[in-house]
Amino acid sequence: MILISEKTGQNIRQESVGNAVYVDDSAAALLRNILPQLCNPADAGWAEVKHNPSRTVYRGAIAGQEIYLKHFHGRSMAGRFKSALGLSHAKREFRTACYLNSNGISAAPVLAVFDTSDGQWLATRAVSPAQAGDAWHLSQLAAGPTGRQAIRAATLALAEMVGKMHALGVIHDDLHCGNVMVQAAPNGEIKLVLMDLHRTKRRRHLSRRARAANLAQLLHDRFEWTLRTERLRFLKRYLQASGAEGSLRGWVILIDGFLRRHRARQYASSDKKIRRKNRYFSPISLPGGWRGRVVLASKYKLAGSRAVHIDFTEADWLAALGDIEALFKGPGVKVVKDSRSGIVVRTTLNIAGQSLDVFIKRPRRKHAWKAGIDCLRPCRPFRAFRMGHELIARHVATALPLACLQRRSGPFLDDSILITEAADGLHLNDFLATWLATPPRRDARLSVPQQRQLAQEVLRQLGVMLQRLHDNNYAHRDLKETNLIVRWSAGSEPEVLLLDLDGLRRMWRITERRRFQGLMRLNVSLLMCPPVNHAGMLRMLLGYLRRPGVGRINFKPYWRVLEVWSASKLKQQIRSQRKRQKAVRMPKS
Repeated sequence: MILISEKTGQNIRQESVGNAVYVDDSAAALLRNILPQLCNPADAGWAEVKHNPSRTVYRGAIAGQEIYLKHFHGRSMAGRFKSALGLSHAKREFRTACYLNSNGISAAPVLAVFDTSDGQWLATRAVSPAQAGDAWHLSQLAAGPTGRQAIRAATLALAEMVGKMHALGVIHDDLHCGNVMVQAAPNGEIKLVLMDLHRTKRRRHLSRRARAANLAQLLHDRFEWTLRTERLRFLKRYLQASGAEGSLRGWVILIDGFLRRHRARQYASSDKKIRRKNRYFSPISLPGGWRGRVVLASKYKLAGSRAVHIDFTEADWLAALGDIEALFKGPGVKVVKDSRSGIVVRTTLNIAGQSLDVFIKRPRRKHAWKAGIDCLRPCRPFRAFRMGHELIARHVATALPLACLQRRSGPFLDDSILITEAADGLHLNDFLATWLATPPRRDARLSVPQQRQLAQEVLRQLGVMLQRLHDNNYAHRDLKETNLIVRWSAGSEPEVLLLDLDGLRRMWRITERRRFQGLMRLNVSLLMCPPVNHAGMLRMLLGYLRRPGVGRINFKPYWRVLEVWSASKLKQQIRSQRKRQKAVRMPKS
């Protein structure tokens, strides 16, 4: 491949470093005379696509061609030292893209790389028309059987691309489907283009552990939306393309270990962001001594949520929360709950030019002696805010926490509130009683097979939700029907949302007793719903027990223990209810 140096204007080898290096003559002719404009893309009217502390991406057009310009402006000491040695991220991405493209692997179509006093720049021709791999995958899943065929073809193409990349000794340290562009031709042919190559490494020989760790990143990204069969099909084609030695079973075992460690690191990194100031979260200070945290943007796009598509600022929150007491008063405020444990209202929050339907929860201290404990621990809204976003990162659906605030006098907690987006839907028992009732209730008009299919999916998702909670070491002490909402519309799959995160705890390890307690609470909730029979409760249990590759499940021992525990729980509830009734009937002396 011929590269041209801006300093000499002569052909140079790829590893040569100059003020500007072009990929070929056409790139030099396109960009050489407009480098000053490229160094100031914002002033030239280029659109900012992405920004973070280390780099900014702009989009514009030159001579009718759509161009992306990536500006690397990290100011860390290590980054400046590497840049002085010619090891900048921009040059690494440029060289890796040239290397992969010259060896038959479709990578980012880079044009030029150059340095300025404020960082390094990389110009890339746009890959168009194309769609990011993660978004394309979700759209094909919703397309039915035709989409499944396209996913299978793309899976094999991705396996071949990654296999060839590893065979060349290249490791991509940020390998996920968001960095793979998918170009689908009308005839069904699929072409994949590898992007974001600034975190790549080249080695003479890749060990099995290095390959497995890189594959674990990719499998983690799509783990929740793929079947075990699809992952095995991908791995089998990868082994053929890369020429790696070893059996398929051995690679599966090796990758599973790296997958668990990578998942733990990713979740830990995501949890730290909740407690820091970044593009997604920010601390806030309000008049009256209120302090807390608010959401600025949402990385995870929740179905049915409007707030995830809105970018907030600190000024927006300061204007919306200027008067805390006014949030609990007014014509549009509806009191949902008012008890010893707290007050919950539903209202409309006007913020960032939008009107959001929200729930505001204000806990109350039932026992005075807990004032001392509250000095040593975060308040309940802070814990619920943090755990809510932790669950969302782990693909457990819940109402989006928007803000948490507290007011303290020294170490003593005076007041606290939690603001969450309102999740529209029906409580679990109401949903099942409405859509599975015979004769139909209200506007529910489903045939018997449709009712059966809907019930099976809802009950299976209940088990899957509890499985994800326990697998991530979370336990909920209040899994009752009023804390579970089902959101569903015709033509889509139902979604189960977990509410009231005050009862959620992060455990060091979930014991078998904890697991059965969670199953028992769900089972007792289903016993209160007449349309659900024993087969439905068994389907919930199977949804919890099933895992990829476990084969046939011997569920009867679990079922017998669950029946005994559920009967004991029902007796306990009956005794507690009788005590309350007796206390109400007892005359006051």
